[in-house]
Amino acid sequence: MFQAILLSVLLVAICTTIHYFMLKHVSDWIAGSNRTAHGRHLAVTVSAITTAHVVEAFIYTLIFVWAVQGLDLGTLKVSGPDAKNVTLMDYFYFSLVNFTTLGRGDLNPQGHLRFITGIEAFHGFLMITASGSFVLQVMAGKAPLSKSE
Repeated sequence: MFQAILLSVLLVAICTTIHYFMLKHVSDWIAGSNRTAHGRHLAVTVSAITTAHVVEAFIYTLIFVWAVQGLDLGTLKVSGPDAKNVTLMDYFYFSLVNFTTLGRGDLNPQGHLRFITGIEAFHGFLMITASGSFVLQVMAGKAPLSKSE
């Protein structure tokens, strides 16, 4: 259990740092660009946020694979009669579903992997909420994390 907690703390720290620096970079770019280009600002913001979320979910994916195959913290099981071996894409899909709090239920974590899964859902919700707030500010013509605002 200690390993699952430690991995979760590291994941939250790493992914939050990635997210902050992405938002800060976009905000600084907006502050230094033509302030009337709202459409371009919004397009860049949404693209950057989407990329950050996918990267963060993939980082969770890599830790899920390592936790299962290297640390033996649990397993990821396929539900239903069509049970098969879980692939990297299955882990990535599982991570995206958790990060977005969609929670489909076709892949089920076992053992201490459940703890990391719960933290990912909480953390993903937090990052998505922060991203939504950021997008709303960009839509209002602001550079949210810029000192000039």
